[in-house]
Amino acid sequence: MKKQKEKAQQGPMILVTTGGSGGHIFPAMAIAEALVRQGARVAFLTDRRGQAFQGAKKIPVYRLMAESVTGRSLIGKIWAMVKLYIGIVQAIVYLYKLKPVAVVGGGGYASIPAVMACHVSRVPVILHEQNAILGRANRLLAKGILSSRARLIGTSFSKTNRVPEGIPQVRVGLPVRPAIADYKGSPYPSFKSAFHLLIFGGSQGARFFSQKLPKALLALPANVRAKIDLVQQVREEDMATARQFYDQAGFKKVTLKSFFTDMPEQLKKAHLVIGRGGAGTLTELMVIGRPAIIIPLPSAADDHQTANARQFCDEGAGWLVPEKEYDDKAFSKRLLQLIQKPSILEKAAEQSRKLAPDDAAGKMASAVLDIVKGFQK
Repeated sequence: MKKQKEKAQQGPMILVTTGGSGGHIFPAMAIAEALVRQGARVAFLTDRRGQAFQGAKKIPVYRLMAESVTGRSLIGKIWAMVKLYIGIVQAIVYLYKLKPVAVVGGGGYASIPAVMACHVSRVPVILHEQNAILGRANRLLAKGILSSRARLIGTSFSKTNRVPEGIPQVRVGLPVRPAIADYKGSPYPSFKSAFHLLIFGGSQGARFFSQKLPKALLALPANVRAKIDLVQQVREEDMATARQFYDQAGFKKVTLKSFFTDMPEQLKKAHLVIGRGGAGTLTELMVIGRPAIIIPLPSAADDHQTANARQFCDEGAGWLVPEKEYDDKAFSKRLLQLIQKPSILEKAAEQSRKLAPDDAAGKMASAVLDIVKGFQK
């Protein structure tokens, strides 16, 4: 009886699981920490790459075997399936040991073992989706394995496609890193000293941008180029070529790096951003309140970046340019129009700011705990 009272006082045990890239880890980290703040006990289940998880000190981290099956040879796929099976067995052991009342899946292949184990063990499942199209792992896990479907899906966008019928959704938004949250709603910068143009696109996006965008930028009138303070992410192997292009551009200032440690500050200074359509990128633009030209990565699974970007741009926060429709002259013309009419950018910045999620992690944690209370009655 005493032990039961102690557990009640400690709060419900909830597992949070994801892994792989920082795009999955950061939001899951924020949700886990919000659950702790709201009185839950939390354990984090992740893969090898996710072991870098730096959550609250009260959150223990457990490693599961998990690897993506897609994009591999037949032998590689078989080996990945074996690891997933081992991961499910490991997760079942953790479920027996930790006795959670629910699991929160943050998407990605690394969430599959723990969520499947919960379905098999009849532990309630709640999912969080980053993109405007439900990811492949979440589509599989939402349907349930030998058990009920997911109890709830927390979404990041106002509309999320491919959600199985009958599963409740609640828009909570996508949690962002504390470094981004600290700059929330930063005032839009003045145009007096320079026009700050920020271009970044991750490891894959940066190559397209460094090879295609310089021609469009060089096509701008010389007096316009002289006002531009350009900051661009460029892969190391493309750096020399990009520098050669920009040396003849006559820009006010050029900063080229393969990686920026001060991205929040760069976003704060930017008058306009050119980037990809990842959910994390768009959410950071919303939080800081910056307009953007979005060129979605065409190879993204299910073309989810286009779906993300369409919602962002349809709300007046930016402009969607599909990569297959990219044209140097047309892009240069659009860019010139935006630079010469600051009021257009200012309005888009305000629209971007209006789309920002308000305490996404806290809302997701509250939704999870409401579900937990419902089935504990």
